[in-house]
Amino acid sequence: MTRRALVTGASSGIGEAVARVLASEGYRVALLARRRDRLDRLAAELTPVEAGPHVVLPCDLTNFSAIEGAAARLEDEFGGLDLLVNNAGIGYRAKVAELDPEELRRVFDTNVFALLLTCKAALPLLRRGDRPVVINVSSVVGRRGIPGQAGYSASKAAVCSIGEALRVEWAEEDVAVVTLNPALTATGFFQAQANPEQLPDPDMGTAAPAEDVAREVLSLDRRPRPERSLRWKWRLLGILSILAPRSADRMLVKRLGGGWRRPRR
Repeated sequence: MTRRALVTGASSGIGEAVARVLASEGYRVALLARRRDRLDRLAAELTPVEAGPHVVLPCDLTNFSAIEGAAARLEDEFGGLDLLVNNAGIGYRAKVAELDPEELRRVFDTNVFALLLTCKAALPLLRRGDRPVVINVSSVVGRRGIPGQAGYSASKAAVCSIGEALRVEWAEEDVAVVTLNPALTATGFFQAQANPEQLPDPDMGTAAPAEDVAREVLSLDRRPRPERSLRWKWRLLGILSILAPRSADRMLVKRLGGGWRRPRR
């Protein structure tokens, strides 16, 4: 049976890579993002499947009425949903002292509230799915905040918390919920905020291809697990942040090439 997947933020980056990988594996894919022109081009390039054409869903995820409209269209096209990949998100680099309240609100509207409301709108479709799986794309910085990205890190920490809650809430619905935490990925995600070489991951590995993350999505759909953080150094840092926070601070600052001192008391 052909699996039916909805990928949000599908017009570029990780979302585009996920759509391409899923289609190449025989999934029928619904592409959701704001930019219809990019979605149309991508849909035309995806591997065709016998179950029917891939579906383009132009949608502003900060508008719940638009999300509900997209879900209604998907019900007409698919009848149900087997895989939801909540990938849509925006980056934001700013120290706390320099935060722009409007920009911060936009980050949370897209990264947190839109994800929650997409889950809400998709649940009736997932109930009619075959072995339904939800994969929420968070970030390694959702498990360990990064200086200069407090707002973004907080939004991704919220995604991790949502995953923890939904895993329990939706167990009775037989919906598996997975949190995927990529590390630095070779996309244009932070292009507006910084050059890739300025991103805080110099010693934690080079940027991974988006297709590597997409392959993880495919693997997690086939064999769901509660949470998957990519790159062992970031997994270690997340654990160390809980067990020995000051040691984690020193490790992180060393990786970023700076100095660290404990505040005086």
